[in-house]
Amino acid sequence: MIISSDDFTLQVLDKPKVITDNDLQKLSEQEREAFGGFSNEKKKIEFALSRLMFRDLLGNNYSEIQYESCGKPTMADFSISLSHSRSYVTVIYSKYKVAIDIEEYRQQILKITSKFVRDDEKSIFTSLEDLTVLWSAKETMFKLTNASQNLLDFCITRISDDTLEGRVIIDGKTSNITNLSYIRNDNFSLVWACEKNERL
Repeated sequence: MIISSDDFTLQVLDKPKVITDNDLQKLSEQEREAFGGFSNEKKKIEFALSRLMFRDLLGNNYSEIQYESCGKPTMADFSISLSHSRSYVTVIYSKYKVAIDIEEYRQQILKITSKFVRDDEKSIFTSLEDLTVLWSAKETMFKLTNASQNLLDFCITRISDDTLEGRVIIDGKTSNITNLSYIRNDNFSLVWACEKNERL
């Protein structure tokens, strides 16, 4: 699945069981070295697939992904974000600041609601699907702002068919986030943000 606009492009792919030798040859020598350094097969696949996806989407505009000290991925000339779940990998890029998160529906999320659901959200987000959207939204807001690692500092104030509005509350100060979009299907919730007032 690809979603594209004048402002951003995102893609979601099923995670393959293995990365083929043919796929590995599309990576740079440095990327192949990093790939070989992972002992966990899942991490290997996520690492390689995200880079293959960006390479496919960006063509000659692709440059290797670097990481900031906080762990945020960066790329020359573009804002990027990536996320993975058990079965999917998703990436997004833009000339504007972007963030993305994908979550599959899992019953375990019902056991950790105290970590991310605020009292003023409990009546809005009740089903497993709604709570998964909420979790995805807060992860996206965290990636977008790096304002706090406590997801209870993020609040979703409005939800419609395909957009969300929220705010970050840190030390009594509030910052609004009005550019969250989402889709959900039978398998996952996908939330992304494109901060159009922050052009690279």
